[in-house]
Amino acid sequence: MSRIDSSSAASTWFARAIEWRWSKPIGRALLAIGALLIFAIVGRTAVAGKAESLSLVAAASASVSSAALEPEPSSVALAASATSVPSAEPTPAPVVQGPATPENPVVLNTATLEDFRRLPGIGQKRALALLSLRTKLGKFRQVEDLLKVKGIGAKTLKRLRPLVRLEAPVTAKP
Repeated sequence: MSRIDSSSAASTWFARAIEWRWSKPIGRALLAIGALLIFAIVGRTAVAGKAESLSLVAAASASVSSAALEPEPSSVALAASATSVPSAEPTPAPVVQGPATPENPVVLNTATLEDFRRLPGIGQKRALALLSLRTKLGKFRQVEDLLKVKGIGAKTLKRLRPLVRLEAPVTAKP
């Protein structure tokens, strides 16, 4: 009998709570707070995933560029023992570090994070944004594509234009 009394007391309390003047505003506020918490958790997860993918892209591009600069010992030995036949395949110009200059430009479609940082006014965050944009576009088709990055406007583009190239100049092996 006590069980029936407790359930009827709960239903009576619930009925009074629903009829209370502040029940709907408090319920809506609780729903809004819950939704904001869910958005915060999902947003934080998405931002962390994006930052992780950007760092993976930067690490991959850095390892690819360093692997391209340092040939494997076996390929060096094979190249030394092979007869010298001129290659029909052009090779990219060697990469020289230091600040970007018109003689030593940054090649947009092959640049690593460190290469982008050689440009004046380009820090870690903007260099990551440039890598992300290049990944999204596949490759830069024109120098004006840099305007799609937040923080790069017409004045910055004018300053960067002599310091960047879309593709590396190609030189034939002797």
